[in-house]
Amino acid sequence: MAFIEVKNLTKTYGIKDTTIVALDGVSFSLEQKELVVILGASGAGKSTLLNLLGGMDYATSGSYMVNGKEVTAFRDKELAVFRRDHVGFVFQFYNLMPNLTAYENVKLSITHCKDYLDPKEAMALVGLENRLNNFPSNLSGGEQQRVSIARAIVKKPDILLCDEPTGALDSKTGKSILKLLKGLSATGNQSVIIVTHNANIALVADRVIHLSDGKIIKDEKNDKPLEIDDIEW
Repeated sequence: MAFIEVKNLTKTYGIKDTTIVALDGVSFSLEQKELVVILGASGAGKSTLLNLLGGMDYATSGSYMVNGKEVTAFRDKELAVFRRDHVGFVFQFYNLMPNLTAYENVKLSITHCKDYLDPKEAMALVGLENRLNNFPSNLSGGEQQRVSIARAIVKKPDILLCDEPTGALDSKTGKSILKLLKGLSATGNQSVIIVTHNANIALVADRVIHLSDGKIIKDEKNDKPLEIDDIEW
């Protein structure tokens, strides 16, 4: 069995006679230590899928299993534990607490965790061991994104979900963040999943899942990922 198994996952919204199908029978499987890109235009269903994979919403039907556990059977408390213990989130906009230092932002993430890295170790992994006491306002955009990644990986998550993590960054900084995420997928035990509309990012992934109108239109292995420095931005 694959580490992540998604079968016929569906999410609909609506009241009375109006129904919107945001995700329509999606199926795929993923292994650990893969860098996966979920690619699609705005409205393709990427955010809906991300919310379901992260345990932030309930599926209408279908199955989502992680390491043999049926996440779609979880209720509120079980989903909260799943998010806390197994999932790290990295967003386009860093969502750091402005009145806390970089170190304190990372440390805050482990308040209720049972197993975690030393926050200083997490900061070192993203190359910010010398920026522990800086506030977000004193950090560049790329450094703030690195803090948000440290905040996600300090929990030692099984799944690292990244929603347009380079969307607010210039090409040089964005590529450095991609290198960091690719390194984490190769050396850690995380499944790193990047949701994006940027087709160039997909060229460096191990696996690319194409979404359109809530359906998977292509699911392909990338046997020869490009070097990150070689992609256009």
